[in-house]
Amino acid sequence: MLVIDETPAVGMNMGLGGGIFGAQGYTTFSEETINGETQKVHTQVIRDLIARDKNHPSVIIWSIANEPESETEAAENYFRPLFDVARDADPTRPVSFVNVMLAPCGACRVSQYSDVLLLNRYYGWYVDTGDLAAAERHWREEMEGWASENKPIIITEYGADTMPGLHQTPAQPWSEEYQVEVLKMNERVFDSFDAVIGEQIWNFADFATTSGIMRVGGNRKGIFTRDRQPKMAAFHLRRRWRGTEQ
Repeated sequence: MLVIDETPAVGMNMGLGGGIFGAQGYTTFSEETINGETQKVHTQVIRDLIARDKNHPSVIIWSIANEPESETEAAENYFRPLFDVARDADPTRPVSFVNVMLAPCGACRVSQYSDVLLLNRYYGWYVDTGDLAAAERHWREEMEGWASENKPIIITEYGADTMPGLHQTPAQPWSEEYQVEVLKMNERVFDSFDAVIGEQIWNFADFATTSGIMRVGGNRKGIFTRDRQPKMAAFHLRRRWRGTEQ
């Protein structure tokens, strides 16, 4: 088992407030929000994480944040020294962070400091919903940019919300068939680029969240239900990962 070990630095992105389409009206990095004091705490958290886990052989990458704002000068100034902190604490492992869709290739100012590119992408779900031909085209266009960075790429999130038991032909969003088609579209993109060295679907199983118009009884992106019953996607992924997919 290989582990990407990550700090609890999640939510450092006011552009994601209230969901991917939400906005809280705050500046992410400022004296009143995420500031120098935050950075000091973040520094210590990185050091503590590495001190705790550096002798675990399963840990292959240190991730210093998950889906932060990374397309601004303020973000670059905040994160650049944190990469140095991680490398000073452990010069033997790659250091990275998880990049969100709001900071695509060409816009992100933090990925230049990463040894490995960790990308969360939801083409076919949050973007190009229901139009998988457009989703695949746009995903390939972005991936071509990332592949030109000459860094290994791991897709750390991809998928689609799916209501168990909902079946539709042709496949439509929320159906089990559509989830499988979204996975297949992503896999075609992944398999087309040698730079892609790993894939992590989001998510193993459905789970509870706060209520909202984008959630139907929680987050439904699991390939298993909350009580661990498989959706169609689970059987598809088993075939893919066993190398038996036709």
